[in-house]
Amino acid sequence: MPRVKRGSKARQRRNKVLKEAKGFRGGHSKL
Repeated sequence: MPRVKRGSKARQRRNKVLKEAKGFRGGHSKL
């Protein structure tokens, strides 16, 4: 994973992915 500390757009995209991954994990752990 690249460690770039600049660009708010990239950060927002990563946060969105992390949020989606969290929901994905939660949904699967409930099964």
